[in-house]
Amino acid sequence: MTEGSAKGFVLDSSVLYYGKDLPTGLELVISPGVASELERHGMGDRLALLLATRVKILSPSKQSLARVISQSEKSGDVRRLSSTDKEVLALALDLGFELMTDDYSIQNMAALLGIPCKGLDQKGIAQVVEWVYRCTGCGRASPPDVTECSVCGSPTKARSRKIDRRKTKGSA
Repeated sequence: MTEGSAKGFVLDSSVLYYGKDLPTGLELVISPGVASELERHGMGDRLALLLATRVKILSPSKQSLARVISQSEKSGDVRRLSSTDKEVLALALDLGFELMTDDYSIQNMAALLGIPCKGLDQKGIAQVVEWVYRCTGCGRASPPDVTECSVCGSPTKARSRKIDRRKTKGSA
């Protein structure tokens, strides 16, 4: 499967777990965090084969990583994204590559950052959302980094709120 307009793909761990065929004829890149996740999940042999034949490991810039973190704090995605998720998003920003992931949280963040994104095995997100955190006890709104209400001590829970994609393209 070759892609016409893409220069290359940044691959998330989720697309490498399946063992399906990856795009051909394009540069394929993963972050150090993706490599670590694959090794941690017993996929060291697959990783070694990919690195020997088709895939490179690159680290994102501090500037792009800071942009991803800032946008994820604004959208409430910060609690939903791992450090590896943030790495692949920042790497896609740096390289101008399309991001390939079946992770819906990463796809949501990619849409907010204006990063082209596609899944390998899943259809993908239907809409972009913003996460609003509220106390499960008293209903008080809280920032994304607060997991326990300071008023009543109950846990906070995320609720999605649809947002207009046209207003979010490439926002910083």
